Amino acid sequence: MRKALLVALALAAVAGPAYAQVLAQVGGVSITLQDVLAENPAARNNMTVRNQTLVELINRQALLNEAARLGIAKTPEYARAVKQDQENLLIRTMVEQFTRANPVTDKELEAAYNKAFDKPFPEEYRLREILVPSFKAAQAIITELKAGKSFSVLAAARSEDAATAQLGGETGWQVATGLQAAILKAVKAMKVEQVAGPISLPQGFAVIQLLGERPTPKPALEQVKPQLIQAIQQRAWIEHVIKLRTDQGAHLIVALPSQ
Repeated sequence: MRKALLVALALAAVAGPAYAQVLAQVGGVSITLQDVLAENPAARNNMTVRNQTLVELINRQALLNEAARLGIAKTPEYARAVKQDQENLLIRTMVEQFTRANPVTDKELEAAYNKAFDKPFPEEYRLREILVPSFKAAQAIITELKAGKSFSVLAAARSEDAATAQLGGETGWQVATGLQAAILKAVKAMKVEQVAGPISLPQGFAVIQLLGERPTPKPALEQVKPQLIQAIQQRAWIEHVIKLRTDQGAHLIVALPSQ
């Protein structure tokens, strides 16, 4: 035990001066290895990071020296900025303390989940799509499909939508509200495996095939838990702020201008 302690003391004695080694000076201010490691611990075993960090500290000190020469710390602008930063820090700390003191309960979480997802979800549609530049080209696609050509093969060869062409025209499951109006109108009148087109779109003309339809799956509670917790916490904080200003008799002296 005594031997281990002596070894540790010996290492500390060696490391102390090493860490105190001055790596640079800027306007008479020394930058040591200890400063570099304190700024970025990754610099301990990585010379590239150490050099980058040293340059950053040199630049920083040069700016601080110049700010001191200009007397910026004594200006009203600096005083206002410091005051604002201090106030923001106080408020952030209050928010953190309030959140810790008022954790979201399982009951609140379940109630928020049920409220958010108690309504029927819109339909989802799985489609194939071939996008071409003209009405005539779209008609030619339909003619080939009727003759027995594969939709996916034609999509790969003819579609101008590169993202779906390489997937044989497949767009994947899409929520109804995310479809273009003309596509949605056509899809609502289709049955699975049916083909429709030409459909006029801003980017050209489309031929589509309906592969499937279903209600949008309801997400599991665990999938949306972080968002729900954040929403509950934000609502609780807003209510807390409203109570504080009411308790403190907050009121307008001058009416807010109308929009």
